[in-house]
Amino acid sequence: MFDPLDHPGIPVDHHGRHWHEFDVEPVDTRGTDPSTLRRIGMVAAVEANAEHFDRQFANRVADADARRSVSNLGDATAERRQHIAGVRAPARSAGEDAIDRERAAFDMAGWAARNEHEPDRSSAYRQQAWQHLERLRRYAQVGDRAHLPWADQVADEVDGVWPPRATAPARGRTPSAPAMQPLSLLHDWMVQAADRWAAGYPPESLEGGWEALVVHESASCYLYYAFMAEEDDRRLRPMWELHLQMQLAHLRAASDLLRRYSGRDSQEVIGEGLPEPVTLRTDHPLVWVDDEPDRPQRSRRRPESGPDVLELLTAHHARMNRLCGRAAGATGDEALMAFGDLARLIAVHEIAEGRMIHPLARRLRPDEHLADRLLDEESRISDALSDAVRAAAHGHLDDTIAGLRDLVTAHSRHEEHAEFPQLRRNVPVRERREMGRAVRVAEAAAAAEAGARDPARAVAQAADRVRDALANFS
Repeated sequence: MFDPLDHPGIPVDHHGRHWHEFDVEPVDTRGTDPSTLRRIGMVAAVEANAEHFDRQFANRVADADARRSVSNLGDATAERRQHIAGVRAPARSAGEDAIDRERAAFDMAGWAARNEHEPDRSSAYRQQAWQHLERLRRYAQVGDRAHLPWADQVADEVDGVWPPRATAPARGRTPSAPAMQPLSLLHDWMVQAADRWAAGYPPESLEGGWEALVVHESASCYLYYAFMAEEDDRRLRPMWELHLQMQLAHLRAASDLLRRYSGRDSQEVIGEGLPEPVTLRTDHPLVWVDDEPDRPQRSRRRPESGPDVLELLTAHHARMNRLCGRAAGATGDEALMAFGDLARLIAVHEIAEGRMIHPLARRLRPDEHLADRLLDEESRISDALSDAVRAAAHGHLDDTIAGLRDLVTAHSRHEEHAEFPQLRRNVPVRERREMGRAVRVAEAAAAAEAGARDPARAVAQAADRVRDALANFS
């Protein structure tokens, strides 16, 4: 779980002190990991879009102070963009530059398709990736006829990811509106940025004002976080890390502007935390053929709306992390209240997973013993929670909360990387939403035990209420 709002980053007015750290020579395309080259292209697309958006938005802002703040963000983005351009190997012709841009758009759409949780949106991104692959294939054909030196390399790349059957992903699917799905908002921003960069068009002015500014700053944070975690190149990893720290400060500034001029918090726009991203390094950037076999179109009842169980549990991970921070940083009744909320949330979360999620994972992959390992981690969390409850009762919560937080964070990452993806692939959305409704009922039952009183008794009673609420779930 990554919550960019939890990190202040390097203040925007201090960025100039760190530009010397960007002194990286252009990469050698023949001796550099292809995944690193793909990351550079994708970041170049997003930063180009971000700079243009900041310039356009600053021109639309009436307040002088706000316009100055947005212009400063655009200036800092322009500096980063120049350094990224310096890292990219220079294109020797307009044709090679166009191919580099198509590669970046293809990689972005493929990565978003694998990282997206909504099936319809994932299918739409696969379709966009297919279109970019088609363009790359046509570039290769034209280059071959003209005997251009890069034609064979592009043709080999296209052949390496061409689907086993020449059938594009099903057309006609319209992505569901991402208004309630923060991750989808970020994916949309990144995919559109790469599309327009490949086409050579300037970004469209997005509606939404300050909310759109927060979305695009969050998208850049998420992309840098993903790339920093998997980068093996010792020259570029520090660059991604520094970019991330700068971008986190951009998001903090955008959040302040949103709060000042719209009266909203950023959590209302991008939620409380983002799931761990999938890795860019993979044998196949995306699954071309839909998981479900082709079948005749027929009228179907639309599944009930609402978050599914995996979305709820992922949101729980972010809330647990924030509550740990609140409990560790507060004193007296405030600390006790925060810890009580944390303990009840852990009870809801672990009981729900024990009743619904882990049994499903065990049935899907009985030989992997993943559920057993997760249950063992949860047992250690339960022991640490019991220690923290006893410490809280004697006024010594600080002695135990850090260890509990470490266990919860590691366990959350394990679930989001190993367990949740296989459930998304194998459990229908309708069933996941049904489980989500059951978890919401359990949360409401546990909330009845809220209050600053005996932590041990409150947690025990909350756990009993959750078990009762989930007793009839099947």
